[in-house]
Amino acid sequence: MARTSFNEIISKDHPIYKPEKNRYWIYGAFGCPFSHRVMIARSIKGLNSVIGLTIAHWLMGPNGWRFIQSDKPLKEQPFRYDGGVTSTENDNSTTFVGVDENLERLFVDGTNDPHYNTRSIKELYRKSDPEYAGVFSVPILWDLKTQTIVNNDSGQIVRLLNSDVFDEFVDSLNSANPENKKVDLAPVDLIPQLDEYNKWLQVNINSGVYKVNNAVTQEEYENQSKNLYNSLDEIEKKLSKVYSDLESRFGKEDKNKILSNFYLFNNQITDSDIRLFTTIIRFDPAYYSHFNCNFRNIRNDYPFIHLWLRNMYWNHAAFKLTTNFDHIKLFYAKSFKKTKPTGLVTLGPEFDILPLN
Repeated sequence: MARTSFNEIISKDHPIYKPEKNRYWIYGAFGCPFSHRVMIARSIKGLNSVIGLTIAHWLMGPNGWRFIQSDKPLKEQPFRYDGGVTSTENDNSTTFVGVDENLERLFVDGTNDPHYNTRSIKELYRKSDPEYAGVFSVPILWDLKTQTIVNNDSGQIVRLLNSDVFDEFVDSLNSANPENKKVDLAPVDLIPQLDEYNKWLQVNINSGVYKVNNAVTQEEYENQSKNLYNSLDEIEKKLSKVYSDLESRFGKEDKNKILSNFYLFNNQITDSDIRLFTTIIRFDPAYYSHFNCNFRNIRNDYPFIHLWLRNMYWNHAAFKLTTNFDHIKLFYAKSFKKTKPTGLVTLGPEFDILPLN
């Protein structure tokens, strides 16, 4: 039977996929929230110089994700947090006048595949396994040595990157500087709790916005919307409780201390924060308008989710510098022809992300 997914790991004991610096590569897209998870994990774990990154064009067309076609040699760009697409440094989207799906601006609309000069993600899947029968999705974790896909499940890739398998190649972990404390996105004692919460997030939030967009009847649309917003209400209550507990612990005036511990679980960043962030950062700029998730928005109706979002974005470079608002808006406006046939990119909100203070 033909395979429909790739779910291997990397370890010193694995017969094929062993840890090596610059042996593995990530192919992803800034518009895709599932790719975004992996980009955040790669950066927060200090693996930018260990695992390269290629960014697909923002359009997911009829043939899937494509790469920019260019013979220009890439140097250090794939080992940046943004794969060389420097518009991630912008905290607000730009004008989209004159931007269409045929544009192929290197380091603006995406990057090229520096290894095989492939035209699309689909070609990489076929290169890895000609009989592959699944979806040609991103992200993929690629092995340059065997020219095969190791894994294409974003949650599994995040956990893989979080493991200690690449620690020996991360300079910050080999430094005597006490500031370079290792980040653990899934502490062993929290994994059962994280796994349960991540499943809930996937069904009700991460996929919840897509269920609203995919509704074909009024009843289905309203039911899916109610479920989405009821779930957001639950997250708001959870974060409100976390914040209240931190106020009791540190005092209401010590905002810096509170925010440095303001996460979903155990006062530390976990992969649940990553999973929630990649949906919530897209909510007001994209889902509110393009997916008709417009019953309420984050910035005006969910004060604790909004504070948590801004804290993650402004106080953690791995979140901020892997967020590309141009690609996010273009992807959702122009890739979903069934629900957005005009392909018009919404002008608002005026600010894609508001200041923390």
